[in-house]
Amino acid sequence: MTKEHSFRYLWIGQSLANCGDVFYIVGLMTVVYAVTRSAIFMTVVPFLTTFIRFISGIFAPLILHKLGLKGALVHSQVGKSCFLLFMALALTLQLFGPDFLIIFFFVACISFLDGWASPARNTMVPLLVDQDRLVKANGFLAILDQSINLSGWALGGMLAALIGGSALVWVTFLLFVISTFFMFRIRIDSSKHVPTNAESPTGKLEVMKEGWHAIWHTPALRIISLVEVIGTVASVVWMAAIVFVFVRQVLHVNESWWGFINFSYFAGLIIGGLISVRLSSQINKHLNIVASAGVLMTSAASLFFGWNTLPLLALFFSAVVGLFEQLKSVTFATLIQTNAELQSLAKVYSAQDAMYSLSYGLATLAFGYFTDKIGVQLVFTLSGVLLLISFIYVLVFNRYLIRPESVRANS
Repeated sequence: MTKEHSFRYLWIGQSLANCGDVFYIVGLMTVVYAVTRSAIFMTVVPFLTTFIRFISGIFAPLILHKLGLKGALVHSQVGKSCFLLFMALALTLQLFGPDFLIIFFFVACISFLDGWASPARNTMVPLLVDQDRLVKANGFLAILDQSINLSGWALGGMLAALIGGSALVWVTFLLFVISTFFMFRIRIDSSKHVPTNAESPTGKLEVMKEGWHAIWHTPALRIISLVEVIGTVASVVWMAAIVFVFVRQVLHVNESWWGFINFSYFAGLIIGGLISVRLSSQINKHLNIVASAGVLMTSAASLFFGWNTLPLLALFFSAVVGLFEQLKSVTFATLIQTNAELQSLAKVYSAQDAMYSLSYGLATLAFGYFTDKIGVQLVFTLSGVLLLISFIYVLVFNRYLIRPESVRANS
């Protein structure tokens, strides 16, 4: 079996799993709201998902070290399928109490298992794709992810209205089962596997620290991680609640514009992914320049968006933010895959996921508070300023954002 076949199985399986992740959350929130008529219970689901993913990110290196990349991915998907089956049965038979504790337990378990999947998938990419095609592959995966994010919630909402929340969870279970089949089909060169406990005497604490150690001692990884943490905090302004307030208080238009702005932002992300695929060879030669431009333009567009009062311009600026955010993400992903040692790459991704989840969770609370206290326009200004600070940081240390072979060639 060729690497191309395995890469195809990887992206098909992960796309089905990602689509299922959206569907089951939509279905679950539909059922929870129908029973409780409480928005508070609905917000528990995304909060719990974020918090558990942070915990999972801390322990993911141990699991990846023990099971290897394919083993972790397969075990994750099999486990998610089993817990989702239990959840579907509980929802269908109404085996839950008024506080939904058993359902939230299943959500926590699925989220914990999901924390292994993302680092494993991202680490598999450079194993299955030649280095000169990494930008194109990362751009392609970004398009798939954002297309699912863009259409999954709308499609999930329509399906929930047509067949009900419980039935939608059953649809997700079917998607998870098919996804698991594709995960089993992946083949990786055994000589490039992440080492297991049987191959290495490294202690558990050292395994958990390995990704953090690599980030701290590798300039490119350290720069990218810090910039992405700042970017994660700044991106909170694009969550639904804050954009909704902006639409009402600044643009003075009806709620439909909240959907238009979200659509234009995700459309920008998809366009950025298409540009990455189309111009992959050019971007591949200038990764540091594209990354710096991405950070600068997202900062500028966020500031313009925050202080603009014209609805049509708001659509334009939100699309620009999405476009350059995607270009930055694709170049950063490629730089991570080429700067980290292969044996520690999955652990680097795990450490980064933990950082980003914690940052996003804390920033959500902080930005919600600031929106009430200082106003939504100043919150977008704060977001833009944070991105501007990260751009200055990238500009100062830009020489480190290059491929290792480029360093050797220039030395």
